[in-house]
Amino acid sequence: MNLEKICEEIIQSDADILMVAMSYRTDFHYRERAGTKSLQTKEAIEKSLADASLRWVTRRSHRTLGEPLYAMAKYEKVKRITVPLGRYGIILCTILPDSDAEKIALKLIKTAKKYSD
Repeated sequence: MNLEKICEEIIQSDADILMVAMSYRTDFHYRERAGTKSLQTKEAIEKSLADASLRWVTRRSHRTLGEPLYAMAKYEKVKRITVPLGRYGIILCTILPDSDAEKIALKLIKTAKKYSD
């Protein structure tokens, strides 16, 4: 799976996307929008992905609610959307705080399905 290509496709899909990071099995890649100030180090982004993956496993255990599609958290400076990438991957996307998270999440889901195993 070409994570670099997928990151590029996602970051180009909406001007409100500031950063996209993804992991798939043991691979990791992230991309920040040119001209934006990084809010996290590469190490912090990798840790965020690992934490998000663990939380996703927990979400999947709530089968009575259906399959989780995405999760969103709102912080003071940004919103963050998490979407599964197949069974073994995760996409973490940071967007502007006033962005339409639902609209962007639907784009992420569509892209993830396109590349899922």
